Amino acid sequence: MSLGIPLLLALAVSMDGFSAGLTCGMRRLAIPFPSLLVICSSSAAAIACSMLIGGRLACCLPVELIGKAGGLLLFFLGIYVIGQNLRLLLRRESEPEEAPPRGALRQLSAVIKKPERADLDRSGILSLNEALLLGAALAADAFGAGFAAALIGAPLLLTVAAVGLTKLILVPLGASCGRFMARKFSPEKTALLGGFILSFIGIMTII
Repeated sequence: MSLGIPLLLALAVSMDGFSAGLTCGMRRLAIPFPSLLVICSSSAAAIACSMLIGGRLACCLPVELIGKAGGLLLFFLGIYVIGQNLRLLLRRESEPEEAPPRGALRQLSAVIKKPERADLDRSGILSLNEALLLGAALAADAFGAGFAAALIGAPLLLTVAAVGLTKLILVPLGASCGRFMARKFSPEKTALLGGFILSFIGIMTII
C-alpha cells in the first residue's frame, strides 16, 4: 500500500482536531505544548488499539471480503461524521447556553459537541487533565477509522505516526486561525471535510 491512504486517513481523523483548535482559538483558550501532546497521543493510542483489534478480526474474515468491509466501514463512518456535524451546525445558533454538564459521560459528550467545554475550571488554559478529556473526545473518530484502516491493510506504525503528527500540526494551526477569525467561521464546516475524506477513501477502496 502506498503512503497515500495512511496520509489521507490521518488528515481525515485530524480535521476534528483542527476544528477543536479553531474553537479554542475563538474562545481564547490556550493549549500548552504538554497538553497538545496529550491530545495527539490520545488519538494515536486510539487508532493503534482499534487497528490491532481490526487486524485480529481480519484474520477471521474471507480474504475477498476484508478490503470491502473496511471500505464500507470507512464510507459509513464518513457519512456519520458528516451527519453529526451538519446537525451541530444547524442547531449551534438556535440552542441556548447550557449549564455545565456533570458526570464523566455527559462531560465527554458535551466536549464532543463543544470542545471549549474541556476548560472545566474556566481558567483560559487547557490543563493536562482537561487535555485528556478533549483528547478522549477527539479519539472517537480515530478509533472507528483505525478499525477500518486495519481491514483495508493500512500499515499500523505508519498510520499511527501519521495521525499523531498530523494532529500535532492541525490543532495549533486551528487555534491560530481561530484567534484571527473569531466567530466568523463555524468549526463544524471544517469537521465536515474529515467526513468527506473518510467516505472518499471508503469508496475508492470498494471500487
